[in-house]
Amino acid sequence: MGFNMSWIFVDGLAPDRLYNTFDLAPTGQPADRGDFGTSRVPLAGTAIKTGWCAVFTKYAFIMDLSLGTKPPRLSRLPSKSRAITCVVLEHAMISYASCWHDGRYTLQILHDSRQGREHLEILGDLPPEFAERREIALGKQRAEESPRQPGDVWGSVNYVFDAPLDTAAAITGYCHTRSTAEDFFGNVQTLSPINGNVLTKLCEPPAWWQTARSTKYE
Repeated sequence: MGFNMSWIFVDGLAPDRLYNTFDLAPTGQPADRGDFGTSRVPLAGTAIKTGWCAVFTKYAFIMDLSLGTKPPRLSRLPSKSRAITCVVLEHAMISYASCWHDGRYTLQILHDSRQGREHLEILGDLPPEFAERREIALGKQRAEESPRQPGDVWGSVNYVFDAPLDTAAAITGYCHTRSTAEDFFGNVQTLSPINGNVLTKLCEPPAWWQTARSTKYE
């Protein structure tokens, strides 16, 4: 099935305040972090040992939670806080990472395999670690797709897909495919909507997978 989930990490903010910012409330029910972004745990939150707090959702729903109002809920965050957003949609082979700080996006990185396996759309100020990660990913991709012997076919691995996610992981310390220390997460619990926030899109998957940086389904 693959991963089809999204998450947001915010620093300088207590978890309850973050949940309230996104019109969510903790249920008090514990959640298994291995089920983040699945039908078993479509919406969950936690504090992180390193000082971040986070919300995890199914599909690209974190984009709706953070941007789906006018003004966007992201604008409610204190200016001192950074928000790192990630989307991973393996069925559509779309990956996305962004940084929101001081009331604006300072970084956005999108990979959409429908535009080619080497596709990367980059806006904003890149952290120094990204250039190295991009070159490593592109090098692996080109090696994978270069037939080494007569009759070889192009490989099926998409290395560039990981570049946005690896960049975000370099900042937050979290990647959905890597193990973390036992005490990395604090109190993990499911969340529910408040203040008229409706999460129907978690129960009604789109005809095609939601595109990152959009609150509309294609």
